[in-house]
Amino acid sequence: MDEIPLGKYRHYKGNQYEVVGFAKHSETLEDMVIYKALYGEGGIWVRPLSMWGELVEIDGEAVRRFEYVGDKTETARQDELNEALRSIESTLSKCEKALTKLREGTSQHTLTARRIEAFRIAVTLIKEKLELLR
Repeated sequence: MDEIPLGKYRHYKGNQYEVVGFAKHSETLEDMVIYKALYGEGGIWVRPLSMWGELVEIDGEAVRRFEYVGDKTETARQDELNEALRSIESTLSKCEKALTKLREGTSQHTLTARRIEAFRIAVTLIKEKLELLR
């Protein structure tokens, strides 16, 4: 049970759960994982430890049934991501303004356009990560 940290996990089908503890089955003494759904009504569930970490096959690819996505101290990571998001959005805005002043076909115009696209991708990825951490 030591190899499974408490915290948030994403099920291979997409829903998120939080491992809140461990137990033993009263009849078989099998190790169990106690976890809570982080969606809907937030029900409490139990699953055999042996199933928790197993691999399942999805579209011919082996993936973990539950993937660890963080612990209960995600606030610091969320703060860092929010700060990065603010910084990137500010720089993106400045690049978009600068692009209108650059002549098309110049290397500066091309470079700035590529930077804008990269910043937009970064903003999307950071927002997706923040949503997963919620």
